[in-house]
Amino acid sequence: MGVIDTILDPVFMPLLNLGPFWALVIISFVLSLLMTVIYKLVTNQDEMKRLKDEMKEHQKQMKESPEKIGELQKKAMSANLEYMRHSFKPTLITFIPIILIFGWLGAHLAYEPISPGDEFVLRVMFAEPVTARLVLPEGLENVGNNTQQVQNETVFHLKALKEGEYFIDLEVDGKPYSKDVIVTNEQRYAEPIKTFEGAVTSISVDYTKLVVLPIGYRNWFGWLGVYIILSLAFSLVLRKMMKLS
Repeated sequence: MGVIDTILDPVFMPLLNLGPFWALVIISFVLSLLMTVIYKLVTNQDEMKRLKDEMKEHQKQMKESPEKIGELQKKAMSANLEYMRHSFKPTLITFIPIILIFGWLGAHLAYEPISPGDEFVLRVMFAEPVTARLVLPEGLENVGNNTQQVQNETVFHLKALKEGEYFIDLEVDGKPYSKDVIVTNEQRYAEPIKTFEGAVTSISVDYTKLVVLPIGYRNWFGWLGVYIILSLAFSLVLRKMMKLS
């Protein structure tokens, strides 16, 4: 994600200061607008309209002439495949940029950040029973024991004292395993999990899921659900305004 962050951070990070919801409103509108404009530029709208009208006419004829439904279905399917072939070109053009932007959004809007004063859980998975010792930098503190004898899994309950980017070391048989943690009041966080080969198989942080739109008792509208809803709404309006087929 380093290259992606270098490219997209200057563009999108300032939007996060508005809050996750309004950042998604702006991003989904801009992307919907770009995709709609590209769709209009790279497709033959006259041909698209002809194919759409042809499919409607076949559907009408199928209702009026049930005895010809097999022949009409073949014609309708042929027109539909041709329509899809025309509409697939803009999808190919926008696919890679959209995937990169989705990767950035997932890395910045999936979880709540760890802020100063927050407590969080560091979860460690082991390949074998060991004695593990936690070494914390200044700025983080452990509210439990720093040394534990563990089997396959253990958790450390930590508290963030001040902002900063930290590396937490877990020493097992004299070998350190490190996991980065970001403490900030901004909408940023480190990768949730880091994997290893050896006695320690993974170290992860139990982040809290970021609820962008708290609707309903389950609060299941994360960034992806909100983006899909907004982009569908913007796309429908923009396509109608531009009279696209």
